Amino acid sequence: MAPVPRNDSITRGLVNRARRLQGWRGNSTLIEQMKAQRYPVNGFFAWHEDYDGRMNIGNRITTFMVYLNDDFTGGGTNFPLIERPADKKWCEIIECEDTEYPGVTFKPIKGSAVFWENMYPNGSFHPDVRHASLPIKSGQKLGLNIFGWDRNWTLPR
Repeated sequence: MAPVPRNDSITRGLVNRARRLQGWRGNSTLIEQMKAQRYPVNGFFAWHEDYDGRMNIGNRITTFMVYLNDDFTGGGTNFPLIERPADKKWCEIIECEDTEYPGVTFKPIKGSAVFWENMYPNGSFHPDVRHASLPIKSGQKLGLNIFGWDRNWTLPR
């Protein structure tokens, strides 16, 4: 991953849009410096959570995974702990035929994004957001991570 410079108008526009999408949090929402991703053939990012369970104050509360291209195979974003919906209408955006990985795998569709909240409304960590970027089978995946922080978040007692 490589940090994306903060000082150009496109980056500022993306940051402002990400912040507005989370406006219900008020002025406590901060956007971490965006991270560009490039995964070559066989590249992947193992299962993990975006929050840091060791922190008591401030944390990554939200994640946007933005797909910048789709001229590759593999490379979906897999959530192994989320049950795959039975309704076939979801097959436009999730893998319905692939049984290699458990749970839900979002298809990497150029110009789309997956958004999730890393905490429950009470502020506790959400274990079902464990995810991975699956291995690239051919081509190269380009993506962008946008992480939202809540500077007022504290670990519930």
